[in-house]
Amino acid sequence: MIDKLSSYKFYPLLVFLLAWSLYLFNSGAVSIYILDEAKNAECAREMLERADFFVPTFNQELRTDKPPLHYFFMMLSYSVFGVNPFAARFFSALFGALTVLIATLFARQFAGSKTGLITGGVLLASVHLSIQFHLAVPDPYLVFFMSVAICSFYTFLENRKIVYLIALYGSIGLGTLTKGPIAIALPGLIFLLYLISSKQLNWPTLRTLRPFWGAAFVLLIAMPWYILAHLKTNGAWTEGFFLRHNIGRFTDEMEGHGGTFVATLLFVLIGLFPFSVYLPQALVEGFRNRKERFILFNLLAGLCIVGFFMLSKTRLPNYTVPALPFLAILIGQFIVNNRNRPKAFTAGIWTIFIFSVILVPALIVGLKFDPSLADIRWVGWYFVPFPLLVGTALFFHFQKKLPLMHLFTLFAGMAVALIFFAVVFPKIDRQNPVAKSIELLQGKEVRYFRKFNAAYAFNLKKELPPLQDNELAPFFKQYPDGVVISTRKKVNEIALPEGCEISFSSHDLFESPVTVFITKRKP
Repeated sequence: MIDKLSSYKFYPLLVFLLAWSLYLFNSGAVSIYILDEAKNAECAREMLERADFFVPTFNQELRTDKPPLHYFFMMLSYSVFGVNPFAARFFSALFGALTVLIATLFARQFAGSKTGLITGGVLLASVHLSIQFHLAVPDPYLVFFMSVAICSFYTFLENRKIVYLIALYGSIGLGTLTKGPIAIALPGLIFLLYLISSKQLNWPTLRTLRPFWGAAFVLLIAMPWYILAHLKTNGAWTEGFFLRHNIGRFTDEMEGHGGTFVATLLFVLIGLFPFSVYLPQALVEGFRNRKERFILFNLLAGLCIVGFFMLSKTRLPNYTVPALPFLAILIGQFIVNNRNRPKAFTAGIWTIFIFSVILVPALIVGLKFDPSLADIRWVGWYFVPFPLLVGTALFFHFQKKLPLMHLFTLFAGMAVALIFFAVVFPKIDRQNPVAKSIELLQGKEVRYFRKFNAAYAFNLKKELPPLQDNELAPFFKQYPDGVVISTRKKVNEIALPEGCEISFSSHDLFESPVTVFITKRKP
């Protein structure tokens, strides 16, 4: 089956279309609620509303978290599809699918059609990537541009075609407009380590890479926006972005996203699950075959990215995603090299099966302990197809039919993603406080006190002005039907104005705050 499909010249196109369909699937059915999504989607909406391309804002206050490229794509999507969750996520799905395509083509070109096909399958099976590429965040854009840059670097060294040099520096420039200097630093580190390891760090090689021409090209793409943003914000955006959100995130834990370096390794294993069960073996085999330049390059690319973020004090699951295409190639090569050795996959397929059997009861028990989700803990039963499909894969392992085993492992991973986005996530999403309360705010004057759930701004599509302690009573005097959004913790720090009460209260999903509404008490 793999032999037949891999011989089909246009199979990368099929992989791309399958990936794009998967990452777009039901993306408009879930509200913009997660904090990062809400802030990114609302920032793009406000920039579009003002026709402003240089001053990112959230709730009309300067937002220095990220450069603008993903805002630009969201603005374009809003212009076509309207301001809604589908539009906010449309280009995330597209760039995610393009990343899968790039990895598939890269593996096919230098490791053969079978490795290319399986690499695409490993990425398609990843539930984490399906979730990541469903989100209105800048990471899908960065992952794509970094993948293009890294693949173009190696491809240029192998065939010296100028088109790949243009793709290399163009992608670094666009990546810098997506998430900043990380798009220069990480590829640059990978390139340096590869040139040293492959004994190509010499003047003739460097001269063919045209680094000064490349640097000028990168600056031409990225610098105009940075300069104009600096000037238009009197340096505030530059200070906030570079000092707080780059140096600060690397040297200090931010927003509670810390942990030990082991967390970074777990993010990688979760990121490529279910096929990540073969990653340790693939890395060992890759190290043994490191004299092959292509294997060495993917080893360095994957491990360099993971190692870099192991050193960072702030750790998030999305940070290591740029490493996954290159680690997937190593897994793909391992599967091809061991296609006649069932024992090489025994421990891995049993690991997936045991996890699949545990998953359903673990979800039911886990959701029971979340007060916001306890009533829908039964959604765990929707994942029953996962152990059934993995059990079928295990059966084919016993039959020594490895292609079918891998195929059903792929089906299992994709089934989890489809079930999650078709049924489970929408049901969970309906439990979030914004979804439960947004109708209560329609046609009302709305303010916030000290802190509010960022998703309200996007869902209301308007600015929510802040109120100070001494402004609550005058606000309700002027707007008796008005609503003030806050959190339980912030409200407990003050005495409510006379005649006011907490009329709505709901625990935020996946977060510690409890969202509350302050309103005038009804007579």
